[in-house]
Amino acid sequence: VRKDGGGLAGTIDLAPEPAGQGVFLALQAANARFGGEKPIIISQGTLDARGVIASNATTLSASGSGQGISIGSAFIGRTAFRADLVNGSGRITASLAGRRGSRFDLQMQGDIAPGRIAALAQGEFAGRRIVMPRRAVFTREDAGWRLAPAQLSFGGGRAIASGRWGGRVGELDLALADLPLSLVDIVQKDMGLGGTASGLVALRLPADGPPTGTARLQVKGLTRSGLLLMSRPLDVALVVDLGAQSLETRAVLRDGGQALGRFQGRIDGLARPGALADRLLQGALFAQVRYAGAADALWRLVAPEEFDLTGPVALAADVRGTLADPRIAGTLSSQALRLRSPLTGTDVSGISAQGRFSGSRLELTGFSGRTGERGQISGSGSFDLAGLGTRGPGIDLRLAARDALVLDRADMAATVTGPLRIVSDGTRGTIAGRVELKSARWRLGRAATVAELPEIRTREVNRRADYAPPASPAATWHYLIDTEGNNRVHVEGLGLDSEWSANLRLRGTTRAPAITGTASLLRGDYEFAGKQFDLTRGRIAFAGESPPDPRLDIVAEAIESGVTARVSVGGTALRPEIRFSSTPALPEEELLNISQAYRTLQV
Repeated sequence: VRKDGGGLAGTIDLAPEPAGQGVFLALQAANARFGGEKPIIISQGTLDARGVIASNATTLSASGSGQGISIGSAFIGRTAFRADLVNGSGRITASLAGRRGSRFDLQMQGDIAPGRIAALAQGEFAGRRIVMPRRAVFTREDAGWRLAPAQLSFGGGRAIASGRWGGRVGELDLALADLPLSLVDIVQKDMGLGGTASGLVALRLPADGPPTGTARLQVKGLTRSGLLLMSRPLDVALVVDLGAQSLETRAVLRDGGQALGRFQGRIDGLARPGALADRLLQGALFAQVRYAGAADALWRLVAPEEFDLTGPVALAADVRGTLADPRIAGTLSSQALRLRSPLTGTDVSGISAQGRFSGSRLELTGFSGRTGERGQISGSGSFDLAGLGTRGPGIDLRLAARDALVLDRADMAATVTGPLRIVSDGTRGTIAGRVELKSARWRLGRAATVAELPEIRTREVNRRADYAPPASPAATWHYLIDTEGNNRVHVEGLGLDSEWSANLRLRGTTRAPAITGTASLLRGDYEFAGKQFDLTRGRIAFAGESPPDPRLDIVAEAIESGVTARVSVGGTALRPEIRFSSTPALPEEELLNISQAYRTLQV
């Protein structure tokens, strides 16, 4: 039989051998894809096997390797195995590695005999060793297999597993002791979980009924880390009881021994057929949440890093409906929240907020806060909590700014008055408004120093298969702001100290802002080679480059000893072009001296 298509190629041969029936396989995979609930993709792979089936002896020799294997959201960088069996006895060796750069590597060995399998594994992850002080031993029992207690140790913690598979009831028992949660990153990349888990988990899997089980877990120091922020460590005590028709759970959140929140919930009417996750999504839900503590402890676990929320918050909510369509009733209040953005420099403190839950939405009936020296922001809006875990909260905020410092980066800052709106679907968002520019600051020549690395469109050729597929670029927040300011727009840098009027439009993203519009000179001066020049003409034209690099048309003059010296600045902010002239005309050697001074300043 020859197979060629769908990413698989090769042959399967059945041929008589002197000792019996021969079976030969030679298969190659190249970007092979297999559908299903969890699709399987194999970038590269080979499988070679040779066996003989005879009345008195059956032999099998097989080897294989693979790279770039995706199973659902899990990714395996490289794997290889070899098996040599005679009459069901022999040895299998295998290796497993995570995506390239993940520092995960595991070697496994299994000794197989009729009615018994003994397996041992060792390796490392993130620089810490994985060992098995007690190997996994499976023994045949009735119509199934029983696993004797086997231990895996990692990072100072351990897990002991035992159970039974096959027959009328499957069983799995886990005992955890200080097991690091960072292990989750092996199968679910970039989760960034920290902390350790201890406790007991028991699961029963009847052949003719739904699964049941219990869990008693203590998580210490639960955190989630991103590129910019890390959540506050929390201790979580969790109890779960899963029955054939219902699920009950209770949890307590603590910070340094102080109880911050409690949760208890029940899901009834679990349908018998179907996957457990689907049954839980459709069951009748009733839950209660009470929390009084730091907002960032919860916010940083689920929310985007572009904004950070800190300060005390009180929450009381009752949840009905289903997990797929929750109906929440309750309240939220705080008198001292603080909202900051590390990307825009936004800092709103002293936020007073009152809200109530309606369905899956948190409706903020009113909030207000301070920003800058005397700025204020007030408004109302909502957060949509449906789908948390797969995305951040949906946001729709309507704001009224008064002398509010909404942008405070190293290269630019803006204080505005007027309406603003912040909208997000949980994965991307927009900051929009039409505001009066009360004051602003722009530092020429600084944009390149604060701009992030650009995203360059590339096409990879001969990329290694054990690299994980590139993640989609993180969705960013977009600007859609129009501004107008008659004065108090300060432009500094490159020797300028000046005030301008401006009519600008802010577009682009928080990572790559783009400005269009013009600024016109009102007053100012220009310092060059130790001399002070008065600005007599000025126009700065922004064309939407990112980082911003406006075109300059600036003229400065100074009068000394009856001679008017003139400096003209053209080009762009990052590549200025400076020319010199005078009335009456200076000798050529004096202009050359000024030019030489400029070159010295550049060096």
